[in-house]
Amino acid sequence: MLSITLDVPNELSTPLSISGYNQEKLTEEAKRLLAVSLFERNILSLGQAAKLAELHLWDFIRLLSQQDIPIAAYDDEEIEQELKAVECLIEQTK
Repeated sequence: MLSITLDVPNELSTPLSISGYNQEKLTEEAKRLLAVSLFERNILSLGQAAKLAELHLWDFIRLLSQQDIPIAAYDDEEIEQELKAVECLIEQTK
């Protein structure tokens, strides 16, 4: 397992404590922010980023949604293909 150390200057310890941050909460938030950033830049997949964030997949999707980050990016052609597939399915069920 890769381990990363985050050094926080001593003068930030009091304001962070007042805001409710301890070592565990800072670590949790840092992992989530890193996971979101790496997912957004297409470095990690959705599942990999959720694992890094130590969140269930659906909870990670909710986190992305709260930050207006889409879980999938489709170009115009892909959207058109999807719409045609849906139209075909609708026609088959009639």
